[in-house]
Amino acid sequence: MAKRALITGIRRIGERITEHLIREGWDLAVVYNSSEDRADRLGKVAEAEGRKFLKIKADLSDPSSYGAVISQVKDGLGGLEAFIHLASPYERRDLRDVTLSEFEFYLRSIAVSFFFLTKGCGDLMRENDGPIKGRVIAFGDWAVEHTPYRGYAHYFVAKGALHTAVRVLAKELAPDILVNCVAPGPVIKPEDLSEDAWKGILSRTPLRREVPIEDVLGAVRFLLESTSVTGEIIRVDSGRHIAGSGLGSLEG
Repeated sequence: MAKRALITGIRRIGERITEHLIREGWDLAVVYNSSEDRADRLGKVAEAEGRKFLKIKADLSDPSSYGAVISQVKDGLGGLEAFIHLASPYERRDLRDVTLSEFEFYLRSIAVSFFFLTKGCGDLMRENDGPIKGRVIAFGDWAVEHTPYRGYAHYFVAKGALHTAVRVLAKELAPDILVNCVAPGPVIKPEDLSEDAWKGILSRTPLRREVPIEDVLGAVRFLLESTSVTGEIIRVDSGRHIAGSGLGSLEG
């Protein structure tokens, strides 16, 4: 029987992870909001590989969507072995301009959705056989516990809640469901960042190079296979956490 996973967020890193798992023989359900073109492309990849692929359009800032996502996964895949949560808005905002509604939007999209989707996925995973019934992987941020930079307070507080949720849920879901987090550094240049700014970030990174996507895929693969790692936050960041943010004037 094929392994089954739910993935939230299929832009950038999420798109690469999704395609990798398809080619590794996984049946997938993907949650997207505005990336329908990517979902369609990945669906074609899955069809070519003979894999089951379920597209779920949902706004994870809306808590009413969580139950519907779990129901569609259960009906479409019949069960679940893994949940990978990458969904995350990311937009710079001066602290003075952050509104309550925007702050809550980030919390719901990043941390609240992770908490309740993990809770629902856990119920599906417990129906599996064996000592390890499922694995959950969140995607956090290296800077949360080290050197958060200015202009993203709303984002970092939400990611901080996500990191805490990883540790809390790892204990709550033990011993048969493992919960971990990957905290990547400079993996793929953001579309709205100039080449000069990107080179500046990399120059302040101890290894002075971006993180190959293969390293991120390797971390995911390890966590999907491990039987003894839970509650862990794995930094894959070219050493950025020991150097600082590398964002010039935005560095706090």
